[in-house]
This record gives sequence, C-alpha cells and structure tokens, in this order.
Amino acid sequence: MPESAPGTAVRAPDDRTADPWVEVISGAIVNNVRELRRHSGLPLLAVVKNNANGIGMRQVGPILDAMSEVSMLAVVRVDEALALRECGVEKPILMMAHVAGSEAELLVRAGVRLTPFHDDALEWLEPIAASTGQAVPVHLFVDTGMNRIGMPHGRAVAWIRRLAESTAIDIEGTYTMFSGARHDGGRFDVEHLRRFDAVVKECRDLGIDLGHLHGAPSTQVVDLPESRSLDMIRPGGAIYGLDAHRTDADGALIMDLHPVFRLRARVTRVELLMPGEGVSFEHRYRAVEPTWIATVPIGHTDGYPSNAAGKTVALVEQRLYPLIGAVSSNHTILELGGETTIKVGDVATLIGPDRDEIAPIEVARRSGIERDYWTMTRLNSLLHRVVVEQ
Repeated sequence: MPESAPGTAVRAPDDRTADPWVEVISGAIVNNVRELRRHSGLPLLAVVKNNANGIGMRQVGPILDAMSEVSMLAVVRVDEALALRECGVEKPILMMAHVAGSEAELLVRAGVRLTPFHDDALEWLEPIAASTGQAVPVHLFVDTGMNRIGMPHGRAVAWIRRLAESTAIDIEGTYTMFSGARHDGGRFDVEHLRRFDAVVKECRDLGIDLGHLHGAPSTQVVDLPESRSLDMIRPGGAIYGLDAHRTDADGALIMDLHPVFRLRARVTRVELLMPGEGVSFEHRYRAVEPTWIATVPIGHTDGYPSNAAGKTVALVEQRLYPLIGAVSSNHTILELGGETTIKVGDVATLIGPDRDEIAPIEVARRSGIERDYWTMTRLNSLLHRVVVEQ
C-alpha cells in the first residue's frame, strides 16, 4: 500500500493495514482536466470544495496545482482554503462563500481571494486593506436567478461601481452561478447568462474592469456552450470523472472522463459456511450448500451504499464476487463459492475503474442511489487516502 500523503491522518498506515483506504488516481485527474480544457478551450478554475467531492482535497489539490491548465482552485470553507495552503498549493484560491470578518483577514494573508456580495462589503474590506497594507483581491458574485448567495443582478451595477471606486479593492474576477432550471419552455441557464452579460456590459460601459469572468460548473460546460464566452470554466464533478458529464444531451461522447478513486480494503476473514448457516444481521443470506465467504472491513460508515448487498460485487485477485447478507457499519461479506483461493490479506476493491461492474456509476445504479456523485461525496473523510498514478 502506498504511503499516505502528508496531513491525511494522524499516522501513516502499515503496508498491511486492515483499515480500508481510498486510492486517489492522479493520472485520471490529469486526464480529466485536459479533457475539460480540450472540450471548452478555456482554463480551469478547479472546484475542490467538500473535500474535493469526497476524494480528498489534500491529495487532489497538489495535483491540480501542478497543472498549467488550472489557473485557480475554489473552496467554500475556511478550513478547506487553509488546508490547501498547508499541503503546498501555491496558486490563487477563491473562497466562494461568505466568511466572518475575523476570518477574512486570515484568508487574505494566506493569498485567498474573497467573494463579497453584501451591500456593506466595503465596511469590512477596507479595514482589511488598511491592516494588510494592500488592496484586497476579490471575485464579485452576481446572483442572476439562483437566489442562493450573491448580489442580485438588478442591484449589482451600482454596488460594483462603489467597490470599483475604492482603493481598498482589487476586482480580480466576477462570476455567477447557473441553476440548471428548465421552465417557460426553455433553459433558464440562457437567461442567467443574459443577465450576467448585461451587468458586465453596463459595468464596462462605465469603465469598470471586472477581471476574469467565470460561471460554468461541469453541467454547463457540457450543456451551455454559450458559457464559453466567459474567461474560465469552473468545474468540479467532471474533474472527478462523474459519468453525467461524459456525454451531451443526445448521448454522444464528448469527453473521455475517468473515475479518479478506488475504495479498497484487505480481506480479514475467510470461512466455510455449512448449509443452513446465515450471514450477518437478520441472516438475509443463508447457505444452501457448502460455501466459502470472506469478510471485508468496509461498511456504510466508510461511504459504501448501505443497501448494496445482493446487488453489487467486489474485485479480489482479478475475480468478481457478489456481496451478500448486509452492508453493516464496518463490514461487507463476499460469497466466494464452493472452492476458493482467496486468503486473509488479499486486497478487495469495492469501487474503482478496474472493471465496469465496480465503476462508481455502476455501484450507484445497482445499489439504487442512481448518481455516482453519491459514491464519492459520502466517502468517510477519516479514511486514509493514498495517491497512485493509475
């Protein structure tokens, strides 16, 4: 087992650890970033929020930081931004959320770009500029109809004008967010972009430099080609190989995106069941003939789907074995058959790119959670994460 990246956990696990782990596949991340750049023609503002969609931001961050296709990284939590700096990320980081005034200066000093969107933005940004002795670099968030965060587009121009007049502010970028809504017979994303373009035009007519313009997350990179009129794309899920972003609305392959992780553990028990013996809680599985079984210490608290038993498979020694009984908090059971060569210590892969049957999207479909998004974002953040090339 490869060594854990610095800062992943309180210790580096033994090579023969019985604890489960997540493998972060650097080659797949590099491939996906290059596919996004090829498809869009634009540099990436790579979103690594939510622990890089569950994959592990301390591992993913340095991989993205080393790529010329990536201009910036984006997060939504203070600790996420600081963790990226701790693990060596040097590129600009965008905080795409409101932060407390007491935390804002800490972030600015760490080279993190803030996202103001309140009417009183100058009241808390100007003291930071005075304290740090330099203009505060910001990306302005214009709400064009998502109605979640951001300065409403109808009030945005006057607000931006006040900010632009202050020497305490350096407008490095301006952005919006798309809802993906479809109503009134069309895509509301087109209206999002129209509203954003209107704000941009009015500001530019006033001589205001809005910096780099961005708005398109992974869905709009695929579904809204008009968004390529902006300066950057802002993907998250596509970087991590989410299946939905591989094809266009007609099902045609547009990007060759690869899954970027494996969920693995070593077999901890191999035993022979006699006919009539049951497995795990409620004995949902009972042997009808002599049957070998193996215990794998991965459960639903590790992020594996709780209702996967009887539906999914695991890969051990190049063979696929069905999951039986129940996925408990920390264990799954594999049915090995009437004979077996599997032994304690063999590596089992429950999710990964090695076979179609255990790919994140297939595990999601078989277990009824539908989206591979859930197979990654639910990965326990305390699991050791190790970086492998392939």
